[in-house]
Amino acid sequence: MPKKIAQKLERIAVFGLRNLINPFSMRRSTQLMTWYYAKRGMVIEGKPNYLSAKIWFDGTSYDMIELGEGCTISSFVRILTHDWSPYTIGRGMGMAFEKPFGVFRGVKVGRFAFVGTCSVLMPGAEIGEGAVVGAGSVVRGKVEPWTIVTGSPAEPVGDSRAYLRRQLERAGEHGLLEQFDRCIARLQAEQDQARREAIA
Repeated sequence: MPKKIAQKLERIAVFGLRNLINPFSMRRSTQLMTWYYAKRGMVIEGKPNYLSAKIWFDGTSYDMIELGEGCTISSFVRILTHDWSPYTIGRGMGMAFEKPFGVFRGVKVGRFAFVGTCSVLMPGAEIGEGAVVGAGSVVRGKVEPWTIVTGSPAEPVGDSRAYLRRQLERAGEHGLLEQFDRCIARLQAEQDQARREAIA
C-alpha cells in the first residue's frame, strides 16, 4: 500500500478513535493525539495538559509546530503555519508567478501556556511560558512569558501570575496562596541568578 494512503487511513482511524474516547476521557484523548502528532513530526516537550479534540492544526507540516510541557489548547483553536495571501495579492496586481508563493513559519506554544477557545495562532506565533491567550484572540508574533493577551490582534492586558493570585484570593485558598508566594520567590531568585551569570 502506498505510504500516503496508509497515512490517510491511519489518520482516519486515529481521529475516529479520538472522537469515541473524548466524551469519556479527555485525558486519554490528549494522550492519543499527543502520540499521533509526535509520530507525524510535531515537536512535543513532555506531556501537554490538555489538547481539545476540536483543535485544527495546520497540516502543511506538523514539524513546524512545537508544544511545551503542560500546555493547554482549548476547543476550536486554529494553529496556522502557512499564509498564501501574498500569492493571491500578487495575482490581483497582475504579477505572473511560475508557481504559487506562500509564507511558511513555525508556531510554538510554550511550557504551561494556555490558549483559549476560538483563538487563532498565525504563522510565526510564539506563546511564552505560562502565558494566557484569551478566548477569541488572534496572535501574531511573540507573546512574552507570563503575559495575558486578548483581542484581534492580541494585545497584552495583564500578568498570568497576578491573575492566578487574584483567583486564589477570591477563592480563599490561603494554603495555596502561601505556596504561590514561595514559588514566586523561587522564580525571582532563579531569574536573579541567571542575570548575574549573564553579566559575569
